[in-house]
Amino acid sequence: MLLDVFFFSLVVALIRGGKLRRLADLPLKRIELIILGFLIQFGLVFFGQKSFSLLVKWGAYLHILSYLFILVAMWYNRHIREMRIIGLGILINFVVILANGGQMPVSVDALLRARLMDFLHLLSSKTYVIHTILKENTQLKFLADIIPLPPPYPRPRVLSVGDIIMAVGLFILIQRSMVQRVS
Repeated sequence: MLLDVFFFSLVVALIRGGKLRRLADLPLKRIELIILGFLIQFGLVFFGQKSFSLLVKWGAYLHILSYLFILVAMWYNRHIREMRIIGLGILINFVVILANGGQMPVSVDALLRARLMDFLHLLSSKTYVIHTILKENTQLKFLADIIPLPPPYPRPRVLSVGDIIMAVGLFILIQRSMVQRVS
């Protein structure tokens, strides 16, 4: 979702006369923590599906650790107002993940409405460690992945409130950064 928002934001900013080079002027700090957090999440998905037992066993803890890295980076970048919005979305997702044993719950109904039936099989496997099926005993259900984004959206998916807040923050950040200077 964030990748979609990123590219959409770039196009909108360019149409508005924004300059791509201004993104390089963003006063970001501790970017390596964000990269590390996302690399851990990518590794959990990629290698977890290959049934690496170590990742399956420790995946939930590594997922939590990845969010901690990203949240620390958000704290270092709180001087950028939009990063506070993005950080709020990340924090909301982190709280849900923490409350549910290190995995983000996903609504089966939302998956079906988004026409993502294939994802159900993946969620049912023990090797996919960053998401789980939303159940009766799921904590903070209203903040889980429950919002379907079905076709005609080019890449159907299921979102959480935190995802939407992050997307809004990212869109505003790119608009303000490319169209006017960020201080």
